[in-house]
Amino acid sequence: MASGTTIVLVAGETEERVNLKKAFLVEEDFEVIGDCDSAEEGLKMAQNLSPTIVVLDATLAGEETDGILAAEAISVQCPRSDIVMISEEGSEGLFLRKAMLAAVRQVVPKPYDPGDLVEIVKLVAERAEQKQEAMAAIIGRQDKEEIDGKLITIFSSKGGVGRTLLATNLACAMKEATNQKVCLVDLDLQFGDVAIMMHLQPKNTMSALARELADSGELDDELLMAHITEHEESGVHVLPAPIRPDEADLIKAPHVDQILRKLKEKYHWVIVDTPAHLSDTVLTSLEISDTILLLLTMELPTIKNGKLMMEIMQTFGYSGDKIKVVMNRESADSSFKKKDIEETLENEIIATIPSEGDVVLPAVNEGEPFVLQSPDSDITAAINDLVDILAPEAEGAEDDEEEEEGGAKKKKKKKGGGMFGFGK
Repeated sequence: MASGTTIVLVAGETEERVNLKKAFLVEEDFEVIGDCDSAEEGLKMAQNLSPTIVVLDATLAGEETDGILAAEAISVQCPRSDIVMISEEGSEGLFLRKAMLAAVRQVVPKPYDPGDLVEIVKLVAERAEQKQEAMAAIIGRQDKEEIDGKLITIFSSKGGVGRTLLATNLACAMKEATNQKVCLVDLDLQFGDVAIMMHLQPKNTMSALARELADSGELDDELLMAHITEHEESGVHVLPAPIRPDEADLIKAPHVDQILRKLKEKYHWVIVDTPAHLSDTVLTSLEISDTILLLLTMELPTIKNGKLMMEIMQTFGYSGDKIKVVMNRESADSSFKKKDIEETLENEIIATIPSEGDVVLPAVNEGEPFVLQSPDSDITAAINDLVDILAPEAEGAEDDEEEEEGGAKKKKKKKGGGMFGFGK
């Protein structure tokens, strides 16, 4: 049984809270450290006391939805606390699905036996303890490894050029090619799409991390990793943008500075997706970056904005080695030629991404990076070429193979993944 388990009770009926306290009192390793009758007070207690378990009655103020909303708020703002919910709706059907989406660990139907509820809380507490031990072991292994990570920020001052598509697919391709630790950060704080592009349903986002960081003033490894979501298909770790646009205001430039610098200590590659404007948070990412990928398309407004951004970044003191231009949606029938654009920008275009909508659109609609879905496509090969440019000597990277064929050498392209042509 988990040791030192602390519990907060949130139930509308005083009698129910008294009975639950009595039931937990007989367990020497359990301690009820707070109880209340409202969702608002329950959230405050969970934030202030950080209990192991919150036992929450779904019916607060006479409405089942109040309990679900309370569970959602607690799971986001108090990620170290697990939730056990008591409900008259039982543990099946639509209510159960809503509870699962609110990150409730177990639903106990009414009427219930207090002894049975105690046993369920024991199991949830034991799982929580095992999870914490596993996380501590992971963090311990990571602490032994000194990493001098590289941070790549993808930026364009024009919307609709494919920043998120590049970010998600570049992260997946980088992970596959290097077999190193890769973290993808969604810094489009109001309308970030990284999670949906990778078919993720994150429990915690950057807004929750920023809130805890503001409260504690310190960012330790455990706190950071509690807000990271893994994309299982690729192995890429993701720090998602807030779910709601209004939560973007919780994230300030100093928070972003602390988070990105800590990520560079934990990951070999940190790839940052951004919105199409120079906010304080974006400027912070650009400043910390080892490489800025300025993403353009073969359209006059985008090229004009790219030229202006090059001039602005030069006034920031960024060197030509830091700023690298990538051209998306390359098309043979474009009225603009690569050489002419390079002369206008006074900068080399290091990579071009072909327009391949028949590959990109299905991948976007299915929430799967096209580098994984269509590894043999031309657009995936272009992303892999970009990885070769950005990480030419990365440990574990696969070199292009050469074969002898009739005395001549033939280069074999690596298989990988990519994604462009549509989206942000």
